[in-house]
Amino acid sequence: MITVDCREAEHLMQDMAVFVSDWIGAIPSIKLHEFVLSPLGSEMLAAPKIIKAVKEFFASIGETANYGILSKDDLILIKSIHDGPIQKTPRTESIFSCTHCGYVTRYEVLLQNHMKMHYIF
Repeated sequence: MITVDCREAEHLMQDMAVFVSDWIGAIPSIKLHEFVLSPLGSEMLAAPKIIKAVKEFFASIGETANYGILSKDDLILIKSIHDGPIQKTPRTESIFSCTHCGYVTRYEVLLQNHMKMHYIF
């Protein structure tokens, strides 16, 4: 298991955990200020591969100039290059998903109407 400490990039932590876990094929566990990556099988996770995935994440959102990555053993630390953490407004949008077919919407009312369709027939 490898821990990625995101104290200075908390507003990006969830998106980063999803991106990195997809990139390397691992299971993310999100904690308060960090996320932990666990291997899918018996293979070991390599810190250099995770660091490369984090760099790719920052490149994909245009933040490579704002963050640095430090690594020691099983801990990867995301540091802001500027004086303090960069504050951005967190995304608060919710996503609702149908448990029957996987239909996804941002609106709970649409999901409720969709769910009724499963019980009509």
